[in-house]
Amino acid sequence: MDVKSLYTFITVVDHGSFAQAAEALDLSASAISVQMRGLEEDVDMRLFDRSRRPPVLTQEGRDFARRAREVITIWEDLSDSLRRDSNAGKLRIGVVHTAVSTLLPGALQALRATHPTLEIRLTTGLAHDLEAALRAGMIDVALTTRAIELAPGFVFRSVAEQPLVVLAHPDAAGADFRAVLRSNPYVRFSRNARVGEMVERALAREGIAVQSVMEVDTQDGVLALVIAGLGVSVVPDNPAFRAQGLRVMPLGDPTPIRQLGLLYDPGAPRRRFCDLLETELRRVAREAGMHVPETSAPVGS
Repeated sequence: MDVKSLYTFITVVDHGSFAQAAEALDLSASAISVQMRGLEEDVDMRLFDRSRRPPVLTQEGRDFARRAREVITIWEDLSDSLRRDSNAGKLRIGVVHTAVSTLLPGALQALRATHPTLEIRLTTGLAHDLEAALRAGMIDVALTTRAIELAPGFVFRSVAEQPLVVLAHPDAAGADFRAVLRSNPYVRFSRNARVGEMVERALAREGIAVQSVMEVDTQDGVLALVIAGLGVSVVPDNPAFRAQGLRVMPLGDPTPIRQLGLLYDPGAPRRRFCDLLETELRRVAREAGMHVPETSAPVGS
């Protein structure tokens, strides 16, 4: 049993049904049902009478709800205390593949140097999967590409802006970005990734049809293939590309911008560590020559 399950349980109690709780938490009703079955197994109680539609609380469930509220109150008081007074704790970070080898290592190194007792758990994945993990309480914060619409209850803090660029070997044919994309095999960044979706929209806007020969789900994989002269690609810009001697060209004018930042619940117990991580990510991005937006109020609610 974890506190997240108790929050979900109380949401069901307060809203009166799995369906309404699912809407409030931006989850599916089946996900709520699975969480509640898991909670019943953990506490060895029958909390809901599922013979009725919608399921209703049993007497055990009503008694448990009262105790669950007490536990949540204690947990929130403890969390406030930890945010104020402790440098210890655990931070579970989800990160999109394109940021694993760029901004994150330097930021985590600095964070661990100032908070040596902080335990860091790292998960990689696609932006959509990380957001689902965040909603389910499996991670505390996600370093991800900004979505067009944010999930309810979360904020996004931008740490770097990266224009989309055409990446090519020095020997690749073509004098400009359009000719390069049309004249060479194309290494496509995974369309399942949010940045991959951005690239596809940008190519469609420019009216460029590419000759796709490979589709790769990591930026490091794309980079390796381009360096080997096996194709050209479109990816978020990184100053390190130029150190490899590659041709780097903006994708059109205006160039589409990928916003990379932190997505999290502003009321989360580990908010303090999220703020520290944001500071370090912005520092690393600035030192790497990336454009770092001015600090502003978080996007979302």
